[in-house]
Amino acid sequence: MRVLLLVALGALGATSSGCTAVRPWERGTLAKRCMQFDANPEEATLEQHTFAYREGAAGAAGGGGGGCGCN
Repeated sequence: MRVLLLVALGALGATSSGCTAVRPWERGTLAKRCMQFDANPEEATLEQHTFAYREGAAGAAGGGGGGCGCN
């Protein structure tokens, strides 16, 4: 009985929280530089390109190409 109650409460908690609608006046706050994952996106892009070129593999960044330098 307790296990079923805990599972039900866990499922309720997992489904009740989550995404919310962002209002237009809140988008400016979320677009600030401090809210980005990478402090310098250009540097991160160059670093990902360098790793993909050196290792001969492209992965989670979503780029294509191989180790020959061709994209």
